[in-house]
Amino acid sequence: MEDRATRLDPRSLDHLIARVLRRAHDAAERLNSPDEARAILHVARSFADELGATDPHFDRTRFIKAATGL
Repeated sequence: MEDRATRLDPRSLDHLIARVLRRAHDAAERLNSPDEARAILHVARSFADELGATDPHFDRTRFIKAATGL
């Protein structure tokens, strides 16, 4: 059975990933967990690297800001 992520267009997938990471990052900040927030930032950067490698028009900075609010 095909999952939802494989049916999304790349732009929608970018938004989905950023939204999930943003919720996790916001939760870490609310819990005053700087190590967890930094780990989520690292994951966001890793996703940005991978997404950027597949799409020359991918905006890495916009994605990281959307994922972390930084």
